[in-house]
Amino acid sequence: MDTSEYMPMFLAEAQEHLQELNLAVVALEDDPSNQETVDGIFRIAHSLKGMSATMGFAAIAELTHVMEDVFELLRKRSGGLQKDVITAVLACLDALEGAVESIESTGKENLNPQPLIDQLHALIRERTPEQALERAGGVQRPDAAVIAAVRAEGRRILHVRVRLDEDVQMPAVRAHMVLAALNGHGETIGSIPAPDAIENFEGRVIDAWIVSDDDESLVAKNATRVSDVDSVEVDEMLDEPEPVALPDAALPADRDEVIASSPTAAAGADEQAQPAKSPTAPAAGSGHSAARTVRVDAERLDTLMHLMGELVIHRTAVEAYTAAIDSPELQHAVQNLTRSSQALQSMVMQVRMIPVDVVFMRFPRLVRDLSTKLGKEIELDLVGRETELDRTVVDSLGDPLVHLVRNSLDHGIEPTHERLAAGKPASGTLTIAARHAGGSVVIEVRDDGRGVDPQAVARKAVERGLLDEDAAKSLDTKGAIELLFTAGFSTAETTSDISGRGVGMDAVRTKIRELGGEVIMDSTPGKGTCAQIRLPLTLAIVSALQVDIAGAPFAIPIDRVERTLRLGEHTVRQIAGRRVLSLEDGVLPLLEGAATFGRRTVNEHDLVVIVRGQDKRLGLTVDELIGQRELVTRPLPPIVSEGQAVSGGAVLADGQIALIVDCDALAAGFASNSMARSGAAEAPEHNKMLAVAK
Repeated sequence: MDTSEYMPMFLAEAQEHLQELNLAVVALEDDPSNQETVDGIFRIAHSLKGMSATMGFAAIAELTHVMEDVFELLRKRSGGLQKDVITAVLACLDALEGAVESIESTGKENLNPQPLIDQLHALIRERTPEQALERAGGVQRPDAAVIAAVRAEGRRILHVRVRLDEDVQMPAVRAHMVLAALNGHGETIGSIPAPDAIENFEGRVIDAWIVSDDDESLVAKNATRVSDVDSVEVDEMLDEPEPVALPDAALPADRDEVIASSPTAAAGADEQAQPAKSPTAPAAGSGHSAARTVRVDAERLDTLMHLMGELVIHRTAVEAYTAAIDSPELQHAVQNLTRSSQALQSMVMQVRMIPVDVVFMRFPRLVRDLSTKLGKEIELDLVGRETELDRTVVDSLGDPLVHLVRNSLDHGIEPTHERLAAGKPASGTLTIAARHAGGSVVIEVRDDGRGVDPQAVARKAVERGLLDEDAAKSLDTKGAIELLFTAGFSTAETTSDISGRGVGMDAVRTKIRELGGEVIMDSTPGKGTCAQIRLPLTLAIVSALQVDIAGAPFAIPIDRVERTLRLGEHTVRQIAGRRVLSLEDGVLPLLEGAATFGRRTVNEHDLVVIVRGQDKRLGLTVDELIGQRELVTRPLPPIVSEGQAVSGGAVLADGQIALIVDCDALAAGFASNSMARSGAAEAPEHNKMLAVAK
C-alpha cells in the first residue's frame, strides 16, 4: 500500500503525540496518583504504535510496544514509577523524536531500538499467565449474578473455545469474526478477548460463554467456518469458569512489575539530583475538543492569509474610488462589502491563532532534565497557556524562550545550599507566563534567584575590554543588563552544554526583533530576574500610523507610537552635535526622518512622532500625518533591508508601497551612531525597496 500521501499527517500526529507524552510523563512523576493522566498516556502510546506499524516504521512500533508494557504498569500502581524508570522512558521518547525527525528529512527511521528495549526489559518482571492474557486481549468473565439468573430460567450456558492456526496473520480480526458468529446462537455473557479489547488481541485461543439452546455441533460448525480457525470445542458450562492460561509462546516477552532498581537504567543518572516539579498536566490525550476538526497544511493557511490581504487592499481601493460618487445604492453595497470582508478577515485571523501552550509543552521536560543535571530543586509554574498567538509567531518563539529558561536555571536560580543560606526556600521557582496586552502578547520568564550582579558583570566587561575601570565602578543594574545583550558576552566562568558561550541573550534580542517585538529585562540582586517579551498578535496585518517623509509613505506600528506633537511648540537643543527635544517629562533624542531613511529634505519638518524602541524613547520628524491604517505586511529580502531601519513593506490603496519602520533599529542605531547621516542627497535604497516589495 502506498502510504506517501498520509506521511504529512503521520508526522504531524506523531510529533503531537510525543509532545503530549513528554509533558504527561514529567507531570506524572510529580503526581503519580493522577489516574486520568495515566490512562491518557497509555492511549497515546497505543495510538503511536498503531500509526507507526501502519506506515511501515517497524522500529518505532517495536519500541513503542515495549514502552506500552511500562505505561500499563502505571494503571496498576498507586505509587508511580521510580526515577530511573521515568528517565529510561524519557530516553525512549527522545529516540522516537529523533526517528520522526529522521523520517521527515530522509524518509527513514534510523533507529536501533534494541538497546532501549533491553533497558526497559531490565526494569520489569515477568507477568503471570493471567496478567499476560489481560495484556494480550482483555478478559470479560461471566458475572456470577448473570449465571445464577440464566440457570434460574432453566437455560444453558455454552463455553466455546476456538484455537486459531499458528500462522494466523490477523488474530484480532479473526477473534472479531468468531465472536460475531457466536452471537448468532445467543447472548454472549463473557469472552476472552473482551469485545472492547479485541483490537489488542495477539493470542491464538478465543473463549466465549453464550446463553444458547442450540446444539453444540451446530455452534462448532458455524465457528469453524471462520478463516484461520484450527479447532473448536463446545461444552455446557456446569461450574464457574476457570482461569484460562495463555499459550506458553506468548509469555517470555511479556512482563509485569517494575524492579526496584536497575544498574542499566541508573547508569549516568545523578542520584543526588532532584527532579523539577511541574504543574499537573491535563489528562494526556483528553484535552482534545469533542468538536470536529480538520488538520490543514500550514502553507494553505499562509496562502489564505495572503489572499485575505489582497482582498483588504482591493476593498480599501473600492472604498476610496466610490467615496465621491453620489449613489446611495453603491454606497450601501460598498458598506455591505466592507462589513463582510471585515468579518472574513477576523475569521481568517482566528484560524491562524494557536495557543502558546504549543511552545510551553516543551518546558516541563526541559526544566526536569536541566535541574537534574545542575543538581537544583526547581518548581515550574506555567501561566496563561491558553493565550493565543499567530502561528508564525509561535513557530519562531521556541528558541528565544529556551535561551531564557536555560539562563534562569543555570545563572539565576541558586543551588539548594546557597538558597538556604540566603533564607530562601530550598526549591527555586521559575514562572513562564503569557497574557494579552492590547494588540500585543506579553510573555515573561521570571525566577526568584540571585538576580544580576552589576559588579560581577562589570568585572567580566573589563576583562573583555568592553569597559574601563572607571566606567565599571559606576555600572548600575540597568547598564549591566544591557551588557548581557552584547554579542559574545557571558558571565559564566566555564563553558558548558547549557550556557557560557555568550550567544544566548544576543540571539534572543535578534530573534524577537525579527518578529517585530521587543525584549526587556529587569532584575533585583538577591531577589530574581524577569525577562519580558512583547510581541504583536500577528505578523500578517498590523495597525500602523501612516506618515509622509520627504514625499514617501512610511508606517509606524501603532503600539510603538507614544504621541505626536508640533516641533515649533517645544524646545530643540544641540548636545554633543546631536539634536534633542526637550519635553516636560524628559529630554529625547531627535532624529531627522529624511536623513534617517536616506531621503532628500523637501522642507522644514514641523511634526514629530514620539516612538518607543527597546527601552528608549525618541522623536522622529515627519512631513505629514496621514492617519491610522490596517496594513498587510510583506517581508523584505535581507539584501534590500540591510542597513535600513525597516522591517517590511505594505501595499497601500493607491498602489504605493509603505515601508514599516523598525523602532528598535532606530533606537539601536542612535545609540551606536550608525544611523546618523549627514548627507542630503537622496539614497537609492528606498526606490530599490519599493521595486522589490511590489
